[in-house]
Parts: sequence; C-alpha cells; structure tokens
Amino acid sequence: MLYDRCAEIEALSDADAVWRRAIDILADEGIPVVMHLASAPDRSDVRVMTTTPEIHAAVPPADDPFLEHCCSSYRITHTGAAFLDDYPYLPDIARDFIKAAVSHGFRSGLGIPMRLEGSPRFGGFNLGSPLDRVAFEAQIIPREEEFRLFCLVVHRRLEELSTPPPVEGEDLFRHLLLSPPASRLDALSPREREVLYLQARGLSRKEVARMCGISPHTVAEYTANAYRKTGIRNRAEAARVVFGA
Repeated sequence: MLYDRCAEIEALSDADAVWRRAIDILADEGIPVVMHLASAPDRSDVRVMTTTPEIHAAVPPADDPFLEHCCSSYRITHTGAAFLDDYPYLPDIARDFIKAAVSHGFRSGLGIPMRLEGSPRFGGFNLGSPLDRVAFEAQIIPREEEFRLFCLVVHRRLEELSTPPPVEGEDLFRHLLLSPPASRLDALSPREREVLYLQARGLSRKEVARMCGISPHTVAEYTANAYRKTGIRNRAEAARVVFGA
C-alpha cells in the first residue's frame, strides 16, 4: 500500500528530495505523470511542479483545466482524454489541451485537490497514466483514496519545508496535515485513517465531511469503524494514538 511508503516522505528534510521521492513512488504504482499546481486566487501566479513540462508548452498553467474545474470541492475528478466524454461542458480549448496530453503519457488520471478555490493559494495534484479507461478503472480507481492520502502527506511535507505552517483558526483547517505512521492504525483503510486523524486534530465531523467531500453521516461511520478496529474509545485517545502522546 502507498500508505506504507509515507514514512519515506516524512523522513526527508528537503523539498526537492520529497518531490523526487514522491514521483518515484508514484511511478512504481503506475502513475508516471505527476503535476502539482498551486495558484493565486486570480491565477496571476501559478506554481507548477511536474514530471512533464511539455504538457504546458502550448497552454500556460493558469489555463490548465484542473484549476478551472477540479478545485471547487475535495471530490476526486477522473481526468484525461479517457474520461473526456464525461464532461461535455468543457470548452474546446480545454478539450484540445487534454487530448494533446495523451502524446506525453497522460491518457487517464486523478485530479486530487489539496486546497480549494477561495484559499490564498488553491490547487493540488493531477496524477496521470497512459492506461485506457477500462484498465484505469480496474487498476487505479479502486485505490484512489490511497492515492489521495499519499498526496496529502506529500503536500503537507512540501508546505512544511517551504513555509512556516499556520497554527490557528481557519488557516489550521485549510492546512492539510496527515498523521505519521502508527502501528495501531495499520488495520485501517486510507479513508478511515484520514477521518480519524482529522478529528484527532480537533476538526468537527462537519469540517471533516467538508474537507473529504463526504456527508457527516459517512464520517460517523468511518469513525465508528476506526474505533472498532483500533479499540480507541474517544477523540482524546485517538489523539494520543495518532500523535504518540
């Protein structure tokens, strides 16, 4: 599982090393194309980390459809030409951009937002593969929550190594911090770990639901499953397990 490799990211102390290790790990998992885009609200300043700069040779990152269409909620978007028929509303310029990316190895992908529109900087990861739709749906989509969790760890580590982390209020909610490995959590699914960790950080179930793009009722179900599997009885104990206190 990708979660088992998060410790490799946590152990690194240089942002470039985090990026290099992350793209190597993702390539091992069938994702050779990795893009991380972070934009100012008006897209006047878009920072890009990418394995494939050729994709933006003709279309600037500010016009990347990922920023326009994939960052209004935390829902994972299935991206690439393999899924283009699912989005008939896309303008021709976006459709041409997506089709052109096939020649650079991006036929199918996962658009995973880290921060939403309205944040001081918004964006996230677009993970690409050369697989056709059938193969991608069979091999990658069943693991998309695992990929999301790994990307959250990478994103958090990149932010830690680049800027001081925010410490309170809404900034803390927006700062996507994920838990370090803990053996007691090994039995949990990626989504159960994510929900447990965010609540251990002090977020309410409504806030967790908003962040993860699921309902509060579903958050409650994941929490109950996590408590049952780990023997954790309450939020305070969850914090002790997650943070090793």
